Amino acid sequence: MIKSIENNLQELSQIINPLSDHLYTKKSKYLFGSSIGQHIRHILEMYEVLLAGYPSGRFSFENRKRNQALEENVREMLFTVERIAAEINKKDKELFCVLHDHANNEQELKTTYFRELLYCFEHGIHHQALIKVALKEFEWENIPENFGVAPSTVKFRLACAQ
Repeated sequence: MIKSIENNLQELSQIINPLSDHLYTKKSKYLFGSSIGQHIRHILEMYEVLLAGYPSGRFSFENRKRNQALEENVREMLFTVERIAAEINKKDKELFCVLHDHANNEQELKTTYFRELLYCFEHGIHHQALIKVALKEFEWENIPENFGVAPSTVKFRLACAQ
């Protein structure tokens, strides 16, 4: 799983690296006015939250930084992807995901690092599919066919083709 995530992050960097900051922040009409950068920020901040909570064993996806620079600057995105890829290879351990209800009451859900890492990976692929829509809207070339497609779907398609 770790290698798949590292490969996915590398692919994300390769696809986004050539974009200008203007295209990275351009609002997509098909994504209800959100930008590629906003989706990238969301993907990466999920990983950052998990990694930041690893030492204490507690994290909350609700409490993300929402780093404006990450959604506006391709270079910041590339640096962040590199840092995340360098940090994700950790030992599995029990964690607690902290949630809050409508009255702000705290609840802890027992989970594991690997389970949440898998969630970040799959959640990121979902957002990559949305990024692919924006790239096509902006007539961007060189989008890999399987970008934004879950690995299980890729395997299924390959099996069907045989």
